[in-house]
Parts: sequence; structure tokens; C-alpha cells
Amino acid sequence: MQAAVLTGEALWIGFVNAEGGASQRVIAPIRVEGGFVTAYDHTADEVRTFPLHRVTGVAELAEEDS
Repeated sequence: MQAAVLTGEALWIGFVNAEGGASQRVIAPIRVEGGFVTAYDHTADEVRTFPLHRVTGVAELAEEDS
């Protein structure tokens, strides 16, 4: 995730919320610090902060042809 902050690359993450509900997000990480990632959440169309301990998976997105 830290590398994505430097490159501006978007990532797919699996995430579990405080109620235990699982979701998938496409994010563009802005900052990783103090156990949190602050990122532009493409799914919600806003900047959000995610606790890293709730992230269940991370993957690079496949590059798309223009």
C-alpha cells in the first residue's frame, strides 16, 4: 500500500467494517500511518480512512487499455 501512495496507483481491497460486514473497494491510497490508510475511495466517491487491521486483502488492478 505504501508503494501505491508513491506511485498514485489504485488498489483493490477487501474490507470488514465494525459490524463484521465484508465489502470490496477500489482505493487510491494517499497516506499510510498510525495503523490507518487514508485513500480516495472510488466506490464511495470520497476520501475515507480505513483501519489496516480491517483490510482482508490487497491487489493491484489490472491495467486497462485506453
